[in-house]
Amino acid sequence: MDDDIRAVKEAVATLESAKAEHDPAAETLQSAVAAAVTHGKPIREVAAAAHMTALEVLDAADAATYPQQAFQPWMLAT
Repeated sequence: MDDDIRAVKEAVATLESAKAEHDPAAETLQSAVAAAVTHGKPIREVAAAAHMTALEVLDAADAATYPQQAFQPWMLAT
């Protein structure tokens, strides 16, 4: 098993044993998922390891890569 997928599986195990969703384990899983995607691991493989859907994997990777982007004024609806 490669290191990225192992890290995702370990993060899932830690999160499942955490008592609160806002535990640092959630951030660890998000970071592990983002790293695996960034390193070119197949989305399906990462999703299976993380017990997530492909869309959840992409959302987690996006959130870890672009944390709390600043609001852009051109995004306002007119």
